[in-house]
Amino acid sequence: GAWEYPPPADLSPENLDWDTWLGTAPKKPFDPYLFARWRCWKEYGTGVAGDLLVHLISGMQFVLGINEAPKRASAFGGIYRWKDGRNTPDVHPVLFEYANVPVYMRLTLGTETSEVTRFMGSKGIIELTEFGLSYTPQAGIDLAPSYYCYGLPSRLKNAYFKRWHDEHDPKPGEEPAPQSVSYRANDYDDLRPHLWNFFQSVRSRKPVVQDVVFGHNAALGCHMANESYYRKSPVYWDAVSQTIKS
Repeated sequence: GAWEYPPPADLSPENLDWDTWLGTAPKKPFDPYLFARWRCWKEYGTGVAGDLLVHLISGMQFVLGINEAPKRASAFGGIYRWKDGRNTPDVHPVLFEYANVPVYMRLTLGTETSEVTRFMGSKGIIELTEFGLSYTPQAGIDLAPSYYCYGLPSRLKNAYFKRWHDEHDPKPGEEPAPQSVSYRANDYDDLRPHLWNFFQSVRSRKPVVQDVVFGHNAALGCHMANESYYRKSPVYWDAVSQTIKS
C-alpha cells in the first residue's frame, strides 16, 4: 500500500528509456524505485490528490449536479507515516467551496478505512459506501428545549420548560418515529457501466455522463488541493486568467 510498489526485478536502462520516461520532469540518475513509486514525488506525480481525490470529487459533482471548478480550496496535512523520502503528503484533508456548498474531503495512506461519503442537510443524512446507500431523516427542528435555558433562574427556567413542552410535545401515541432507509448491492462493477455509457453516447451522439469539461473541473479541484498544501495557504480559481491564485 501507499505506493510502496516493488520495481520489476529486471528493470534497467537497457530495457527502459529512462530519459524519455522522465520527459520534461527534473532529470535524475536511473532509479528503479522512482519508476515504480513515482506518485510519491510532486516532481513526477500529483500525490493522493491526483490519484484518489479526483474520484471523490467526480462522485460529489455527479450527485450534487455540480459541473464547475471550486471557488476556493484550503488544504493541510503532512507526511505522518511513510517517511521514505517522498515529498507528497500521506494525509491530505481539504476544504472546498463549491457553488456555495462547503465540501470537506479527507485522504489518508496511514489507516485502512472504509470509503464513506455523507451528504448532510436540514432534512437528514445520505450516506454512500462502496456497496450501499442509506438515508437517515431528521426533522430539522428542535426536539428538546434549549440547553441554554438550564442556566436561567429556576422560575424563568421552569416557566420556559413548561411552555416549550405545552407547545411542542406530541400527544401520546403520536410520537414521530422516522425510519432510516438502506439499499445494499452484492457487488459493484466499476467497468461495465462506464463502457455502456460511452458506447451509448457513441451510438446516440448524446453527451457522456462525465465529459471533458466535467473531468477538467474535477482535476482542477485536485490541483487546487495540491497548490494549497504546498503554498501553505488557501487558494482560489481565477476563471478570467485561468490560473490558481493565493
